Amino acid sequence: MRVTVPVLLTAGAVLVGKAEARQIEKATNPQRLVTPSTYRKVPDSILVTLQKHGCYLPETQAMDDGKEPINVVSGHFAGKDQLDWAAICVIRDRPQIFVLWGGRAPACSSEIHSGWPLKEKFSEEPAGGIFLRKATPELMLRYRRAFPEGPKPPVTHDGLEVGDEQASLIFYCDGSQWLELRGND
Repeated sequence: MRVTVPVLLTAGAVLVGKAEARQIEKATNPQRLVTPSTYRKVPDSILVTLQKHGCYLPETQAMDDGKEPINVVSGHFAGKDQLDWAAICVIRDRPQIFVLWGGRAPACSSEIHSGWPLKEKFSEEPAGGIFLRKATPELMLRYRRAFPEGPKPPVTHDGLEVGDEQASLIFYCDGSQWLELRGND
């Protein structure tokens, strides 16, 4: 009996030690989530739709000293002739891209859940967290020249670039589905 008790205590101490180590190793996102109404440069109708969808947004609203909007962006994501909006929407700690079509909706889904940038819980994103920005045709072609691997569909309108401080992925609606194109590396 004397031998069993110290063995059990030792096993318990090892389990507690492993649990503490896991908690210390887990990355935490320094960026807070905010309600859509915090984004003052976005039209009210878009903010109301995001709120109804249950979206929370990363607090960072722009990069390059406020010149480039991020996380809630407008662009021509279905084609050149209609203005659409998209947001990095966090629901129950899971990021997704939510697209609000400005006209006729293409066959591309209004929600994107796939792709490596959307796999992690928002709270566990490392420093800087996730971002969403408009990818112009010029930007996509510049990435294509820098990183020639991967699919090369015709690029006629904007895409959605999602990533973190290390790399990004571009979602491009070809009229029937979202294609995953190589972004920044």
